[in-house]
Amino acid sequence: MIPELFGRVGVLIVLGVVFPALPLIASFAFYLLRRRPQNPDPVKHATYECGVESEGNAWGQFNARYYLFALGFVIFDVEVVFLYPWALQHGILNTDALFKAAIFVGVLAFGLAYAWRRGALEWR
Repeated sequence: MIPELFGRVGVLIVLGVVFPALPLIASFAFYLLRRRPQNPDPVKHATYECGVESEGNAWGQFNARYYLFALGFVIFDVEVVFLYPWALQHGILNTDALFKAAIFVGVLAFGLAYAWRRGALEWR
């Protein structure tokens, strides 16, 4: 039973490595065979902004609070992913599982309250 499971995982790992590697290897092979076009110009190196002519330098600074909001979204998105299987099996599980889920939600609620109190969610 166990070797079969490891075999399946091994196949998935091999596919996960080979699938993205094949286009990279093919591109490099076409480069070596001079089949891939190699003619850079300023238009190709320009920053593309949805058809609008770009303004300024591509290395411009932006507000780091975007990261905080993205991180908050990821945290609560992962929470939903972890709670979904529990919610499907809610009628079958015992009170121990309910207690563990409540601890999980409580830790996340504490983190949200802490971020809220520190002003991390305020947009200034």
